Amino acid sequence: MEKGLKMHEERFTRIEDNLLVQGEILNRIDQRLDRMAALAETHDHQFAVLQSAMTSLFQRMDAFIRGLERGNGDGLGKEPR
Repeated sequence: MEKGLKMHEERFTRIEDNLLVQGEILNRIDQRLDRMAALAETHDHQFAVLQSAMTSLFQRMDAFIRGLERGNGDGLGKEPR
């Protein structure tokens, strides 16, 4: 009887140890997921800034080209005024 009780205590001790390890693993995974979510948010913001800058650049290029077509832009190869 005492041998069986000791065996159960050892099993419970191993189970407790395993639960502690699993808890630590889950905690580390949670921390990494938080970091990845923050990184993704940063990348989304940077992409939005880049997209906005590109849109502005294309609008300016389009206005410049339209000015050249109308003859009232600063065209390349034209004589300075």
